[in-house]
Amino acid sequence: MTEPEGRRPRRAAAGDGVPSELYRPDSPPRRLYLDDDTPAPPRAETLWRHDGPRPADLPTSIPTPPPAAQDPGAARTATKRKGPRFSGSVLFTFLSTLVPGLGLVGSRQRSIRTVGIAVAAGFVALIAGFGVFFATRVTPAPNQGWLDAAASAAVGLISQRATLHVITALMIAVGLLWVALIATTHVATRPRRLGAGKRAIGAFLVAALSLGIAAPVAVGARYSQVLASTLGSTFSPLGEVISDSQPDIEGPNPFESIPRLNVLLLGADMDERRIEEGDRLGYGLRTDTIMLASVDTATGETALIQIPRNVQYTPFPPGSELSMLFPGGYTGEPPADEWFINTMWEKVDAGYPRVFRGQTYRGAEGLKQGVEGITGLEVHYFVMLNIDGLRELVDAMGGVTVNINEDLPIGGNSENRRADAWLRQGPDQHLDGYHALWYARSRWSTSDYSRMARQSCLINAVVDQASPATMLTRFEAIARASSQMIQTDIPQEALEPLVDLALKVQDQPMKRLVFSQGKNGYWYSDPDFEAMRAAVDDMLDPPPPTPTPDTSPGADETDDPDEDPSDESSEGPPPTLVDGTQDVEDACAYNPM
Repeated sequence: MTEPEGRRPRRAAAGDGVPSELYRPDSPPRRLYLDDDTPAPPRAETLWRHDGPRPADLPTSIPTPPPAAQDPGAARTATKRKGPRFSGSVLFTFLSTLVPGLGLVGSRQRSIRTVGIAVAAGFVALIAGFGVFFATRVTPAPNQGWLDAAASAAVGLISQRATLHVITALMIAVGLLWVALIATTHVATRPRRLGAGKRAIGAFLVAALSLGIAAPVAVGARYSQVLASTLGSTFSPLGEVISDSQPDIEGPNPFESIPRLNVLLLGADMDERRIEEGDRLGYGLRTDTIMLASVDTATGETALIQIPRNVQYTPFPPGSELSMLFPGGYTGEPPADEWFINTMWEKVDAGYPRVFRGQTYRGAEGLKQGVEGITGLEVHYFVMLNIDGLRELVDAMGGVTVNINEDLPIGGNSENRRADAWLRQGPDQHLDGYHALWYARSRWSTSDYSRMARQSCLINAVVDQASPATMLTRFEAIARASSQMIQTDIPQEALEPLVDLALKVQDQPMKRLVFSQGKNGYWYSDPDFEAMRAAVDDMLDPPPPTPTPDTSPGADETDDPDEDPSDESSEGPPPTLVDGTQDVEDACAYNPM
């Protein structure tokens, strides 16, 4: 029998499977309700009734149909997939922790599954796009590995403030979205009915996984902002710092046309005690530590040229502003110590306001010209370190390890009286910031030249021991100390190529040239500046080694005039090229006095 159309039952017709004895064309259809003891069919049946006598073979009850016959959809329901399990929800939650949104593929709703696939694909595309962008910035130099070039490019990338702000915003946005997707995945994939125990386990799982994502993202975003703030407070944009000695930094390799980049490293011991003493005695900032770092821009090989603070009669480059003011060198009315090179910054700033007019650091410009007159090298940048800031930097690094070759007094005067304590002789001495500062500044029991050597050793120790692990774990303290200790005319735009150069420097040995009494042309009372400049030239561009002549009998008779002596001349260690030139590692080795 076919289903009736509309809400009213349809009259059966012959051929619908109705027995002929039950078919009455003129009988009205009526709904028949079975007796209470007869099993009810699964849905209402429209039956036909007539008023005639009941046929003898008509069954008195309707048998209960099998389940499949009761509900045609029951079989389909039985074959449907089972509902989500708690273990599956845990798995999908972990998937969204590995790749944001990937675990949503386990949701019961198709729309949520689609969103999860789209988010996961977008995340993978973002990572791939960044990888392609970064790979295009990696340009290995000759004889440089790709990984080294990639590290250089990464450090250079994060040395730009604009990039750091973008990185911070992206990290915050991605972190919040990622945590939300972890929680959403768990809710969308867990069973609808869960016991209290499993709900607690699920909540703990979501909290732990969210913390595992949010914590490093938050630390990274904070580090990014701290670094951006440090760069902003230390390095000014190009154009804000005016200096006629700065090189042009245009193009992908701005130092390509500069064989050697020369950076003046200055130490100003201006703690509270020295500031009070300067105000009382009438002097200002004095640069007691003067070094010139000359870096080979192709290899990173670095030479440190240390200049005594008490150099007299400092010459200036011909035609410079100071050479016109001091044609006989930097000197004037007695006392002589008022015209040492360490007073030049202070004198130019306070006493000659018309010199270097319009330039940001007038004292630094004057000192650059003085160092150029001594060494013959054009000075491009300066970096001045506050000694107190150096103490904080060493503390931030967790200390440095140096060799102490002689007992050094902490405090005291020239007769070693009233020394507060002593740094005792010994190898591999691990010093905190306070003791490292006295290691670099103590001179009462030794000399200025010994102190200059120890300052080189301390700088070398800081460079060598600033490992990536140290920088990462103590990043904020190091950044805070650096911002308080540095004053420089290096612009922000030069940071990326300078970082690339600094990574090369760390892999190369460092040479050291000291102008000490009677060496390399230096004499306190009458320095020979031509000999001093020649010593610098010989260190940076050493002459080829001279072969030792063969004085054995008959040597002249057996020499072949066509023979190339280059092979024999290269044998054996090269002779000392410059008196006082040495490798910093050798100078800082443990050699007790």
